[in-house]
Amino acid sequence: MDGKKALYYGAIAIGVLIALSVVGTIISVVLGVTFWVLTWAIRLAVLAGLGYAAYKAGSWLLSDDDAGSFDSIGSVSSSSSTDAGSNRQDRLRQQYVEGQISEAEFERRIASELETEELDDIDRELERER
Repeated sequence: MDGKKALYYGAIAIGVLIALSVVGTIISVVLGVTFWVLTWAIRLAVLAGLGYAAYKAGSWLLSDDDAGSFDSIGSVSSSSSTDAGSNRQDRLRQQYVEGQISEAEFERRIASELETEELDDIDRELERER
């Protein structure tokens, strides 16, 4: 093999190595940027979740729900029946406004609540008379 051919093949080999190096660098940069973006997206999602949880916990802790605690279906359980009745009515109104219950269901529950309050008032009046 003469010197020109060796030089020619050597130049081609160096060109191929440089091209492979450039392609490898580009792939490395793309993968690095992708990994960086995914890492920050996950961090932001976790921070958003923690922020939302903190907001919900704060709003739960700072709510002026003096009437009692909510059970699993959302009705108030309380020791004070008059406060509980008005809070249950407020809760029903809120559910109706938010579209969680229909108008017919709202009216049925309010009527039931008012009947319960009247019966409680009658029972308390009878207790006082004794």
